[in-house]
Amino acid sequence: MAKKLLALMICFFMITPLVSQAAEQSAVGSASIGTTAKKTPAEKPAKTLTAAEFAAKLNCGINLGNSLDVAHMLQYNPNMSLAEYEKGWGNPLIAQAQFTAIHNAGFQTVRIPVSWDEHLEADGTIKADFLNRVQEVVDMALASDLYVIIDTHHEDWLNLDLNKKADITKRLTVVWKQIAVRFQEYDERLVFEGLNEPRLKNSSHEWTGGTAQLQAFVNELNQTFVTTVRSAGGKNAQRFLMVCPYCHRVEEDALAALSLPEDDRLIVAVHLYQPSNFCLDTNSAKSWGADKTELQNLEQKFLLLQNYFVSKGIPVVITEFGCVNKENTQDRIRWTQDFVKYCRQFGMSYLWWDNGGDFQLLNRENGTCVYPEIVQALTK
Repeated sequence: MAKKLLALMICFFMITPLVSQAAEQSAVGSASIGTTAKKTPAEKPAKTLTAAEFAAKLNCGINLGNSLDVAHMLQYNPNMSLAEYEKGWGNPLIAQAQFTAIHNAGFQTVRIPVSWDEHLEADGTIKADFLNRVQEVVDMALASDLYVIIDTHHEDWLNLDLNKKADITKRLTVVWKQIAVRFQEYDERLVFEGLNEPRLKNSSHEWTGGTAQLQAFVNELNQTFVTTVRSAGGKNAQRFLMVCPYCHRVEEDALAALSLPEDDRLIVAVHLYQPSNFCLDTNSAKSWGADKTELQNLEQKFLLLQNYFVSKGIPVVITEFGCVNKENTQDRIRWTQDFVKYCRQFGMSYLWWDNGGDFQLLNRENGTCVYPEIVQALTK
């Protein structure tokens, strides 16, 4: 207990600094950017867990967003290096010390969003240097004794245009086949999340529960993802996989429409920024706690997840949630405490969205915590 309290007090452990920008590229692992890791990390003793038991072990986590999931950079500078690309949205290169800091703060899981789109050849082949870099980053996280989730994030080709169903399905198959083969000997600590907020972009249905046709298409893509990974060989036959409703939304029509593939090692992933004006809109509500209706509405979202999945033995993990900084730290702490209370009440693991910007908890430059009281609310 003393050790954990000390870790929280110094929040992620103090280092001065993690690595300099000049030296960071050579410090991101045993290999330079874009080279293949020399060996698969050692496995822990195998134990058969149900999906619900495994999902509970993910417990409390954080996203390392806007690093491997930067998008639309190469259209402006097609000659930028992989390192420049990774820093394109303002974050430093991912380094081992960042994962050490995450672990020392009390988190069990890290989600590493990955945008594959600009790193694909015309036929869908993932460029070797980028796939190697993703593997290197995954190895860092596993070496820090964290569970790891990777996904397909900010993919332009995953816009749910019903006129392009065949092309989208084919591209999803091609991409996940390569990912699954590359990581086929990695144990269950590595989790695949097939889609990220699959939706029809720039439409009136984008941020809703979707239409019946769009919901059905998401079901088809979930099935394609599961079938593709399961057929990729190695430990993929037993890997825990995350599937989602339309747009990862916690809306009753989206949840009711979700049809899970026949597979006993699946976890339902959702995103929950509730209420959206407090969590997402920097120009809107800054206070939390006075309006009891808002708290009841938040609870209703958890009750939906309980009724549709958890009560039936289907685990749910909230792979994104959080609230932006509006210079309202005390209100953010209270909101986080309420959110975590419901996660624990309904038995759901949860991962804060840290993008290095307005949701930031971890200073990736020096390993310190920007808001230690929020971290404590998440991890205590």
